[in-house]
Amino acid sequence: MKLKTFTIDWDNYDEVSSLGCKIKSRLGEINPNRISKNDKIRISIDRCQKIFNCDITQVYSDLHLDKNPIYYVYAHLDPTKKIAIGVNGKTTFAATLGMDCFPFYIGKGTGDRCFNLNRNETHRKIKQKIESLGKEVKIIKLIESLTEIEALCFESKLIDIFGLIPHKGYLSNLDEGINKDMRRLIYRQEFEKLTGINRIL
Repeated sequence: MKLKTFTIDWDNYDEVSSLGCKIKSRLGEINPNRISKNDKIRISIDRCQKIFNCDITQVYSDLHLDKNPIYYVYAHLDPTKKIAIGVNGKTTFAATLGMDCFPFYIGKGTGDRCFNLNRNETHRKIKQKIESLGKEVKIIKLIESLTEIEALCFESKLIDIFGLIPHKGYLSNLDEGINKDMRRLIYRQEFEKLTGINRIL
């Protein structure tokens, strides 16, 4: 058995940080199957992309929806929480959609629906906190010129990707949308691994 001893000043940030880096490096050496942080982020982005690109229209085929391409999917963003690309898989994926801040609400609509900030109590509290810091909710249209079923599909998939606050996600939406269990069966593996759950309830 090979023993190595380190002497550091426990109150010195640079010395503690340096030791932490050495330990992480050594962990990688003695466990070659260990997935690096960058690989974990890449895998998470891939899962988000697979869900986002998945065709789930059959889940909503029995609904009578508007076929006019006048819908869009939008996000309300928290400008006090900037996205740092490469730090988190979900937020890096969000950046590929044009978001530069954390989303806290995803919706679909027509006209000026996205500018209506009167939603629910959790949404109101987040908006209030943003305003108390001298900022305004950032509103972004993510995808436009959609039929209602297309908008519903994208909205639902984004809710699954970002998750609701009560489930340790980002969004203040009141619910997870129509036919959530049916659509999640279509991309079950990606959804379960992305959210860290063992099964769909």
